[in-house]
This record gives sequence, C-alpha cells and structure tokens, in this order.
Amino acid sequence: MQMQDKKNSLMLWLSTAAVGLNIIIFSITKLFNPFHHMISHGSGFEMTTALYYGQLLLFLLPFMTLCTAFMLYMRKKGDALIPLFNTLTLTLSSFSIISGSGGSVEFHFSIFMVLAAAAYYDRIKLIVIMTVLFAIQHFVGFIWLPELVFGTTQYSFLMVSLHAVFLLLTSGATIWQIHSKQKITSQLETEKNERDDKIAALLQEVHGLSKQIGHTTKTVLRSSSLAVSSNKEVRNVSEEITGGLGSQNISIQFIEHKLRDINLAVQHSLDSSSKMKEGAKITEKGVLSSHITMVTMGEFIQMTSQAIKDVADMMVVLKNSLGSTEEMVEKIQKLADSTNLLALNASIEAARAGEQGKGFSVVAGEVRNLAIQSRETAINIKDTLTAIRKESDMTFSKVESGQLVVYQSMAHLDTLSNEFEGMKLTLDELLRYIDNMNERMEGIEEGTTGVTTEILEISAVIEQGIASMEQLTVICGQQISESEKVDQEIRVLTELSNKLQQRFSSY
Repeated sequence: MQMQDKKNSLMLWLSTAAVGLNIIIFSITKLFNPFHHMISHGSGFEMTTALYYGQLLLFLLPFMTLCTAFMLYMRKKGDALIPLFNTLTLTLSSFSIISGSGGSVEFHFSIFMVLAAAAYYDRIKLIVIMTVLFAIQHFVGFIWLPELVFGTTQYSFLMVSLHAVFLLLTSGATIWQIHSKQKITSQLETEKNERDDKIAALLQEVHGLSKQIGHTTKTVLRSSSLAVSSNKEVRNVSEEITGGLGSQNISIQFIEHKLRDINLAVQHSLDSSSKMKEGAKITEKGVLSSHITMVTMGEFIQMTSQAIKDVADMMVVLKNSLGSTEEMVEKIQKLADSTNLLALNASIEAARAGEQGKGFSVVAGEVRNLAIQSRETAINIKDTLTAIRKESDMTFSKVESGQLVVYQSMAHLDTLSNEFEGMKLTLDELLRYIDNMNERMEGIEEGTTGVTTEILEISAVIEQGIASMEQLTVICGQQISESEKVDQEIRVLTELSNKLQQRFSSY
C-alpha cells in the first residue's frame, strides 16, 4: 500500500508538470504563435469561435481531472481512482498541447511522452484506456475536427493510418513490457513467498528447538542443583562420620590402655596367687612337721593371715578394676550403637545420592559391620567380666572366710591341736581353691590379651575408615566444584536460549 501511495504522489507531480507544459504551450501560442510555420500537413485553417472554444475546453479539462486527483489524494493517498484520473490528466494534457499548438506535428510526440509516463503504474487497463482515447481523438479529428488535431482542414488517411499504427505499436510494446514485467514480478513474488515460507518454517523449527533447549536446560539445571545439594549433604555426612570415627578411635585407644592396666593387674594377682599357693604349701608342711611347736605355727598362722589379707586387698582392687572395665565396655557398646546409627544414616543418604553415593554406601556398610562386630565383642567382654566378677565375689567371700578361720585359729591357739585335723582339711581346701583361682586368673589374662588384640584391630579398621571418609570428602568437594561449573555453563546456555527465543518471537 505504501508503494501505491508513492506512485500516486510521483504521478501527481508528473500530471502537474504536464498541465504546466500545457499552460506554457497554450499561452505562447496565443501570444506569439511561434509554431505556425511548423504546420505542413495541409493548407492551414482559419481560427473560428467554435474552434477557439474547443481549444479552451480541451485546455480546461486537464485542470478538472488534476483537481479531482488531488482531492482524492488528500482524502486517501491510496485511493483506487487516483491512477485513472492521473492517466486522464496526462491524456487530456496531450490533447490540449496538440490543439493548443495549432495541431503541429511535432507536438504529436507528446502522445508517446504521456504514454511512457502512464506506464509507470504498470497497469495494462490504463494503457488501453489511453490508447482508446488517442484513437478516438484521431478518428474524431480526421472525420469532424481536423483543425484541432492536425492543424489543417484536410488530412490524408495514410497519415492518420501511420499515426494509428505507431500508436498501436507503441501501446502494444508498452503493454507487452508491462505484461512481461508483471509475469516476472509475479514469479519473483511467488519465489519470494516460497522463500519466506521456508524461512518462516525454518524460524518456527529453530524457535521450537530453542524452546526445547530451554526446557532441557531447565531440567538439567534442576538435576545439577540437586546433584550439588546431594554432594554437599554427602560431604557433610562424611565429615560427621569422620569426626565420629575419630572420637571412637580415641575411646578405643583409651579402652586399650585400660585393658593393658587390667592385664597387668591380673598378672600381679596371678603372681600373688602363686605366692599364696607356695605359702600355703609351706604352711601345710610346717603344720605337718611342726605340730609340737605352736609358736612356729602361730607365726605361720600370722603369715597366712597376712597373705589372706593381701589377697583380700588384691581382690578389692580386682573388683574395682572389673567395675571400671565394665563401664568402658558399656561405653564401647554405646559408641558401637552410635556408629551403627551413623552408618545407617550414611547408607540412606548414599541411596538418595544414586550413582554418586555407591562408593560411600560401600564404606558406610563396612563401618556398620565393624560397629556391629564391636558391639558383639563388647557384649562378650561384658559377659566375661560378669563371670570374673562372680568368681571374684566368691573368691573374696572365701578369702574372708579363711581370714575369719585364721583369726579364730589365733584366738583359739590352745584348741588348735585338737582341731589340727580340721585345719589340715581347711588348708587342703584352700590349696585347691588357690589352684582354681590361678586357673581363673590365667583365663582372665588370656581374655584380656585377646580383647586387647581385637581392639587394636578395630582401631586399625577405624583409622582405615577415617582415611576412606577423608578421601570421600575430597572427592565430594571435587564433584561439587565440577557440578557448580556445569551449573554455571547450563545457566549461560539457558540465557542464550532465552535470548534466542526472544529474537525469534519478534518475527
């Protein structure tokens, strides 16, 4: 539509120029008549009033059509009637130029001028209208008004025919050019529309791909964010487990030292028991060999009393040591339960992490197995210590009984001879009990040694677990760093996709 407005504007200027040229030629002819000598078609003519008014009418008609075209243009620049009135203005201006110049043959060339100007519209109908009007002009001029068209009263049919032939040839050539141009333009428009359709389809496809990329990047961005969060959670859990394992390792080392002390105490008790056994044997021999010497027997009884007292003191120490050991075993059991709970939580977090948590899940499973083994070992130690405590209580009770017997023996030294056989039996029983206690002490020594070995192995495994957890923490940190880089690249890709969608949405 804008192209038509521009064409109408230019043609209005050309129509105005044609009317202006008409004014100039008409005025010069009326004032000076410089074109009279150019008339060579016939014998000339005499200007009459009718011819004068005919020239004046032809002179005024272009003004009327030009004014009409201007009014249409002012109302609507793309009015469909403007090309018609511009064509009529050009045609009537040529009529007036020919008649106003006195029918000079040279001004018949204005026909080709206005015909070429009208061809600017590229409309065959306008060329046909103009050709028909010029044909009517020549026909009317040849039959009725040759003075207004040819400037003479008589004009040969041959000349009119030549005018008509060249007019038709010019019009035909112009129409052919317009038709060819329209055909080429239509073909170009078709090709352009096809290209536009292909480009539009391509743009639509690219726009769809851009949207798909946008959706994909958003999904990947969410997954990447979840991966970063999961890695951070795994790293935090691994750090917590590492701290827990470190604390557990310290506790186990403390228990190891305590067990070593218990082992030393048991060894001392075993040595004391051996000495007590030897003393009892000596006492037995003294009783058997020195029945007559009661003083010696009293001394031996005092020695026996002192030995029994030492044994009682050692049993008290052993009882206290067993109580401390039971407390340590309970701590081991609690630490094993805490480690088991942490390992269970770590397994759950590793399962949530998916593929990234497989390695951590294996480590957590091993830690959990170690915690279960530690708890079972602690339970076994506790059971053993309970048995030792029971035996120690029995031993302590027997020692107290023996001590009471010794005190009674010292108090009733006079009656000792009568009760010598009973005392001998008591000594035999004491020897048997000492043997039994020695065996118990040896079992306690072996048990504490085995527990110490197991605890050393647990400590080594925990240290290995700490190293693995530290390595897992480093790996999680690296994964977080790489995931954050991927997350940043995905954000850049998302921004590019959004810009691409905004760019294509404007088409």
